[in-house]
Amino acid sequence: MYSQAQKKSGKAKINILLVLFLGVFLSFTSCKKDNGDNPDNNTPALASTPLYDTLGWFIQGGQGEVKGSGTAMIADPDNPGAKIQAGRLAIRTVVKSALSVIASDTSLAVYFPTLLNEVGAGNTTGLANLLGSFTDFVQQAVSGQKVYKGKTMLAAHNHSTYSRFGSTAHPVADEADFNQFINDVVIAAQSLNVPNSVIGQLGVLLTSVKGDVVQG
Repeated sequence: MYSQAQKKSGKAKINILLVLFLGVFLSFTSCKKDNGDNPDNNTPALASTPLYDTLGWFIQGGQGEVKGSGTAMIADPDNPGAKIQAGRLAIRTVVKSALSVIASDTSLAVYFPTLLNEVGAGNTTGLANLLGSFTDFVQQAVSGQKVYKGKTMLAAHNHSTYSRFGSTAHPVADEADFNQFINDVVIAAQSLNVPNSVIGQLGVLLTSVKGDVVQG
């Protein structure tokens, strides 16, 4: 469990990052694709940006000026013999670390009782599905590739429309817990030495769906 001091410190870092990279966010939104490219509004429709290339560059050990491509196919460390886009591998790596941090965060456990019970019983199917879906969501938002096929953020974060989220006692998320979720993602990214500039952009991306996730 995180102390109040840790929570406040993490939230302060997020606020600083969001302010620093507001300019980046505004430049992204000025290049958004129209709703025809994203009829279900499942993800913020950001046009393909250098962020995907940056993620792919750093996951391959690149430093300094980005010279790689996020769509470059490289070996998938989790699937011997298979290839994966460098940008997707970077996103999946951060998401996997974030899920680990979130799973140990008792303040958020009320929203994942089904998943935590499954994992506790040795069933990791739901966890693998969540990893894939969350990775798809971020990849689509960052690269513009149409890979996310999950529920809308509104439907996925309400117990009445998605039984795997929350419970009757905790059917929807509130703002404090959403902020804690972002904090956990930041912690995970920092543990992987993701550059602060990239963390800031990912933070802006996730915060852009706050209106749909926070319903309480």
